[in-house]
Amino acid sequence: MNVLAPLTAGWASAILPEIILCIGGMIVLLWDAFAPRMKALLAPLSLIILIVAANSERFIGGGTFFGGTYEISPITRVFDITFFLAAMLTTLFARDFLDREGIESGEFYALLLWGTVGMMMMAKGLDLLIIILGLEMLSMCIFVLVGFARKLPVSNEASVKYFLMGAFATGFVLYGTALFYGATQSTNITVMARYFATSDGSNPLLTIAFVLLMAGFGFKLALAPFHPWAPDVYQGAPTPVSGWLSVAPKAATLIALVRLFTAMTPVLPKVSWMQLVAVLSVLSMLIGNAVAIVQRDLKRMLAYSGIAHVGYMTIAMLTMRDENIAAVAVYTIVYALMNIGAFGVVSLLSKNQNDPQTLDDIAGLGFRRPYYGLALAVCMFSLAGLPPTGGFVSKFYIFKSAIDSGHTTMALLGILASIISVYYYLRVVYFLYMKEPAEGFVVETVGDVFSVGALAISMIGILLIGIYPTPLFNMAGAAARAFLQ
Repeated sequence: MNVLAPLTAGWASAILPEIILCIGGMIVLLWDAFAPRMKALLAPLSLIILIVAANSERFIGGGTFFGGTYEISPITRVFDITFFLAAMLTTLFARDFLDREGIESGEFYALLLWGTVGMMMMAKGLDLLIIILGLEMLSMCIFVLVGFARKLPVSNEASVKYFLMGAFATGFVLYGTALFYGATQSTNITVMARYFATSDGSNPLLTIAFVLLMAGFGFKLALAPFHPWAPDVYQGAPTPVSGWLSVAPKAATLIALVRLFTAMTPVLPKVSWMQLVAVLSVLSMLIGNAVAIVQRDLKRMLAYSGIAHVGYMTIAMLTMRDENIAAVAVYTIVYALMNIGAFGVVSLLSKNQNDPQTLDDIAGLGFRRPYYGLALAVCMFSLAGLPPTGGFVSKFYIFKSAIDSGHTTMALLGILASIISVYYYLRVVYFLYMKEPAEGFVVETVGDVFSVGALAISMIGILLIGIYPTPLFNMAGAAARAFLQ
C-alpha cells in the first residue's frame, strides 16, 4: 500500500477538477431526487461545485499522467478558464429560463457539469483516443441539453439534427484516427510528433486521415461547409444552452487541433494540408458574415456570427507559433464573455420558445430595460471588434499573429470580413435604441439576480480586457511558450 500511495495520489490529483465535477453532477441529481421542493437551490449548488472545481486547479502540478496520455500544463489551465467561465455563465442564465419554462431539474445542471469534464479531457488528452472519449462524453451531454425542452417540437427537432450530424462527424474522426494509427503506428500525439519529425508526409494515408479529422472536427467547430446544423440547432435549443454550445465545445476542439497541428509542424511545409484549413477559414468568414446580414432571428444571426468567429480563430492556427496559440486562447475567453452574454439577453425575452426571437422583439429595449439593453449593446460592440472592448483586442491579436506568421492575405480577408460584420451587429443596437416597437407589440423581459449578475460579469470582463488586456495576454503568452518547449 505504501508503494501504491504516491501513484494513487498522483493520478487522483491530476484529475481532481474532473472528479469534483463528476461527483458534483451526481450530488445535483440526488438533491433534485430527494429534495424536489428545493429546486431553487440547484443553480447555486452547481455554481458552488464549479467554483470549487476551478479553485482545485491550484493544487495540481504540471506533467503527464496515465502513461503519457494526459497532460496538465499552463495552456490547459488557460483553456480550463474558458470551460469554467462558460459553464458558470450558462448556469446563471439558465436558472431563470428553466424556471420560467417549467423545466428546471437536476439533470440539466448535471449534464452541464459532465459536459465540462468532456471538454477538459479533450484539452488535456495527449492521445487521440482520450480526445475522442472526451468528445463523445461532451456530445452525449449536448444531445440531451439541446432537446431539454422536450415538450417543444423545435427543441426535439434540434436534438435529432445534432444527434444525426454528430454521429456522422464522430465516424469521420474515428476513421481518421484509425488511418493515423496505420501510418504512424500510434495514436499518442507525442509518439506521432516523433514520427513526423523524420517523415516527409508523403504517405497518402496521412492526407486522407487529415482530411477526415478536419471534416469531423470541422463539424464540432461549425466551420463552413460543415456548418448547416448550427443555425437550426441554436434556434431550437434552450437559449442558455445555445450560448454554451456556441463557445465551450469549440474551444475544446481548437486546443485538440492545436496539439495535433503542433505535432505535425515538421511536415507541414512539405504538404498542402494547411491550405485546406485556410480554405475552411475563408469560407467560414465569408459565408458566416454574408448570411448573418439577412437574418432577423437573433439566435440564427448569432449562429452565423459564430461560424465567422471560428473562421477568425482558424487564421491563427495556420502556423503553430507561441503568439498564434496565445491569440487563440485569448479569443476563446473573450468570445465566451461576449457570445454567452448576448445569448443570455435573448434568453430573457419572455415569449413562446417555439416562436423565433427576432429583432422586432428587442425594439426599444434599451429604454424599457436600460440594463439589459446596455448589456446587449456591449456584447454587440465587442463581437463587432470595436474599441475599447475585449473583442477589439482579441481580433487585433489574431490578425497580428497571422501577419507576423506570413499570412498577410488571410489577415486582410479576416479584417474585411470583420468590417462586414459591423453592419448586422450595429443593426441590433439600432433596434435597441432607435426603433420603436410596433403598436401593441411589446415583448417583456424577465430576469433574476442570477441573470443580472451574469450580465455584469460579461460586461465587466469585456470592458476590462479591452482597456487593460496585458495580464491576460501575458498569461496566455507564457502558457503558449511553455507548450511549445
